[in-house]
Amino acid sequence: MYALVFISIMLNVVCLYLIFNLRNKFQKQSNSHDSKTSEEVEELLELFSEEMKIENERLHEMILKFTQKNHQQKDLDEITIIELEETGTVLQESEDKHFSKETTEVLTLAQKGYNAEEIAKMLHRGKGEVELLLKFYR
Repeated sequence: MYALVFISIMLNVVCLYLIFNLRNKFQKQSNSHDSKTSEEVEELLELFSEEMKIENERLHEMILKFTQKNHQQKDLDEITIIELEETGTVLQESEDKHFSKETTEVLTLAQKGYNAEEIAKMLHRGKGEVELLLKFYR
C-alpha cells in the first residue's frame, strides 16, 4: 500500500514538474510573439514615417516652385503693365479717342501680336471680354 502511495506522489510531482515546464514555455512563446508583433508595428510605423517625410519634401518643393512661378508671373505682369502704360499714352494720343486703361492695355497687347486668350490671362480678364474689345475697336 505504501508503494502505491509513493508511486502516486511521484506521478503527481512529475505532472507538476511538466505543467510548470509547459507554463514556462508558453510564457516564453507569448513574450516572443509579443516582441515580434511590437517589432512589426515598429517597422510599419518607421516605413509610414519615411513615406510621410518623402511626401512632405515633395509637397514643399511643389510649394516653392509654385511661389517662384507666381513671383515670376507677377514680375512679368508688372513689366507688361508698365510697358502698356508707356505705350498706351502714345496710342491714346495718336488715335484721339478716349479709351479706358483696360481697353488701351488690350489693344496694345493685340498690336504686339498676342491673341485674345493670352491677353485675357495677362490682364486677368475673361476671354470673351477681351474678344469683344478687340472686335469693337479694331
